Amino acid sequence: MCHTILPENYTFYDKIDLQHNKKHFWIVQGISLVLLVAMIVAGYFIDNISFVENITDTFIALAVLIVGYILYIFLHEATHGIVMRLSVKAKLNFGFKGWAAYAGSTGYFDKKHYIAVSLAPLVLWGIIFGILNVFYNQGMWFWVIWLLQAGNISGASGDLFCTYKMLTYPKDILVNDTGMDMTVYRKMTEEEILNSNVVSEESAKNSVEVSGD
Repeated sequence: MCHTILPENYTFYDKIDLQHNKKHFWIVQGISLVLLVAMIVAGYFIDNISFVENITDTFIALAVLIVGYILYIFLHEATHGIVMRLSVKAKLNFGFKGWAAYAGSTGYFDKKHYIAVSLAPLVLWGIIFGILNVFYNQGMWFWVIWLLQAGNISGASGDLFCTYKMLTYPKDILVNDTGMDMTVYRKMTEEEILNSNVVSEESAKNSVEVSGD
C-alpha cells in the first residue's frame, strides 16, 4: 500500500542518489552506454546503414529524430508522473537537474508500486516504438524510430538500476522519490518498536522531572 505520509514504525533503510553518489552515477552511466551501443549494433544487423537518401529527406529525418527525442523526454517523465499519481494522491514535481529530467512525488510507494513507476516508461514506449518499427522496418525511417527506441532503453538505465535495488530490499519497504534521489524506509521490528517506546517513555519522564524542578 502507498501512503501520502510516512506511517509510524518505519525507519530509514537506504538512499539511492543518482546525482551526488558517484558510485550510483557511474553505474547508471555505464549501463546506459552499454545499452546504447548494444541497440545500435542490433539495429545494424536488422538493417545495416547502407541506404542513400536525398539531402532534403535526410535533414527531415534528422529533425524528426531530434524533436522526437526531446518530446520523448517529456513523455517519459509524464509517464512516471501518471503512474505515481495513480498509485497515491500525492503532490508531483517535475524539473531538470543539469542534463537530467526528473519526476518526483511527496508520496511513499511500496515495492510493487515503485517498480511499476520505474519501469512504466520503458515498457509503454518500448511497445509503441516496437510497433512502429514493425511498419517502418528498413531504411531511414527505421533508423529514426530505432534510435528513439535506443534512447528509450538506454535512457531507462536509472530506472533499471532502481528496479534492481528494489528487488534486493525487504518486501515491506516504502520509497519516497523526490526525482533524483530515493529514500527507502523499512518497517521496524517488534523489538525495535519496543525499544523505541521505552526510550520515548524515559525521555518523557525526564522531561517531566526537569520541568518539576
